[in-house]
Amino acid sequence: MTREEAVKFAEHAVNMTDIPEVKEFYRMAAVALTPPTQEQVNKAWRGEWEDMREAYNDVPKRRCSRCKRVFIGPDTPFCEACGAPMTDEAVEMVMERWEELNG
Repeated sequence: MTREEAVKFAEHAVNMTDIPEVKEFYRMAAVALTPPTQEQVNKAWRGEWEDMREAYNDVPKRRCSRCKRVFIGPDTPFCEACGAPMTDEAVEMVMERWEELNG
């Protein structure tokens, strides 16, 4: 059974039972099997670099908005501590990798 077939089965099975717990189980299964959209990745996981120069007397420091760790040096596409994508290109890389793994 493919992932798509499993999602369709779970979505169909929701309507085949009157037991609330079973309905919720199938809904959760369908959601878990559905890969995230780029919008979901942006909302749930993407971070941004916060400029910390003012707080550190113009020393080029930046802080991850997700994990709040502070780093010295230029911005990078991903946070070195938590791995959150920080740019549109990094989000696209995550989505491409996700599709390769689950395709």
